[in-house]
Amino acid sequence: MDIVTTGTPKTHEAIGQQPIDIYRDTLLTTLQAAAHSATRRQRRILASFTFPITAYDSVRTFQGARQAELGECFFWEHPVEHQALVGVGAALTIETRGNSCFTDAASMWREVMQDAIIGSTSPSQDGPIFFGGFAFDPLSARTRLWADFPDGLLLLPSLLISYKDSDVTLTVNRMIGVADDIEQCADEMIAGAKRLHNAIERVQPIALVDNIDTYEQTMQSTPTILDMRPASEWMALVADTMQGIQQGKYEKVVLARGVQVLLSGFTATFDIAATLQQLCQQYPDTYVFAIQRGERFFVGATPERLVQARDRQIRTMALAGSAPRGASEEEDMQIGLELLQNRKNNAEHALVVAEVRDALLAHCTHVHTIEKPQLLKLKNVQHLKTPIVGELLQGRCILDVMAQLHPTPAVGGFPREAALTAIRDTEQLDRGWYAGPLGWIGASGHGEFAVALRSGLVDGNSATLFAGCGIVAASDPQSEYDESCLKLQVMLRGLQVHSHDDM
Repeated sequence: MDIVTTGTPKTHEAIGQQPIDIYRDTLLTTLQAAAHSATRRQRRILASFTFPITAYDSVRTFQGARQAELGECFFWEHPVEHQALVGVGAALTIETRGNSCFTDAASMWREVMQDAIIGSTSPSQDGPIFFGGFAFDPLSARTRLWADFPDGLLLLPSLLISYKDSDVTLTVNRMIGVADDIEQCADEMIAGAKRLHNAIERVQPIALVDNIDTYEQTMQSTPTILDMRPASEWMALVADTMQGIQQGKYEKVVLARGVQVLLSGFTATFDIAATLQQLCQQYPDTYVFAIQRGERFFVGATPERLVQARDRQIRTMALAGSAPRGASEEEDMQIGLELLQNRKNNAEHALVVAEVRDALLAHCTHVHTIEKPQLLKLKNVQHLKTPIVGELLQGRCILDVMAQLHPTPAVGGFPREAALTAIRDTEQLDRGWYAGPLGWIGASGHGEFAVALRSGLVDGNSATLFAGCGIVAASDPQSEYDESCLKLQVMLRGLQVHSHDDM
């Protein structure tokens, strides 16, 4: 990986006000270096160039990216940390299959990055960032529901807007071959950046509506919400699973359920950008995401980080055990105290902590945890949380760690293989990417992946939403069902709609 760093010109403006023209010579230098490398190695080489811009807010940028019609889009934001990524198009796509999807993705990523030419106006830039996700269980039966979502996917966007505190940058990426016309490549990359800006300029402010409460006012109709598996049948499955635990087949199994949300008529569809804005505003402590595949979007606001890699340090958390928020501050504190003292929830949480710690030891020199769990309080639910930190071994990247970590007992169960077998045999639900890792990896192998919870697959006027619960010996089927309904509220209240007349 070669890095070309240049000084920043005295002024830079928004995309479309010609900032990329200011950097055209440096962009050409980066492309020419990639072309020389491609000639020497007789294969395509990644050229990536990053420079600062003044940009609009992340959701407006995402909406503009969609309207620019430059390719499929993705969105990632952790609002409370003021970090976001918005990408459009695909300079390169890595798809993997089967149980080796993580390790294969890591190998392909390393192959691309080892000869990449990275141009930047600052050595502190993250450079080319791949965004993507992985299926919860590559060995489970698949249906058409998750068509175009492979077991493993890493996308290098043609254009990436990156927000980090007050800094905003644009990264342009392209694979350069031996016979490519470098001047033409530069012109096309510049044209794409300007087209994105022009599309963002045309985006109108989003007016948010809480759909579940006010559908009748906005559409003169109500959504149809259907259990994909009847409640009584799902609770019977919980009871059967508890019996298996009592028989010693496993200690914990996480069972998921799905609901379908259908809009009546032909004049309304779900508005992805407005949904993202609603989720960012209502759940700033979560990771808000959307990734497009064809006409469908996987969207969510998950509270659980699977792993973060930064400065050779791995950060993750154990998240298991849930309770509702209280109606008053006093009630909320009492519920939180009871959750901290609840034997069932603490036993479930301890399993997750032990499993995550053991997984990190395969890739870290030291692993540190705190003695007792903390409370993670979200808008409508609170969880038990234990932060876990490790020192990453030399040469390892975030994808290597994920291969060992996923699925954690928080989303699969314990022991892992026995729980996964039970899920495959009994759950009757194609989870796809639900409860799988989703996030990004940067040029040095750093990055961040979350567990795709509180999420749904949106397709026009229909959405399939998912929620899961950890089943242990002390579980109660009705309580687990009620907990799943609580978790579904995040997306049910987050979904926004628009009429085709407004497009």
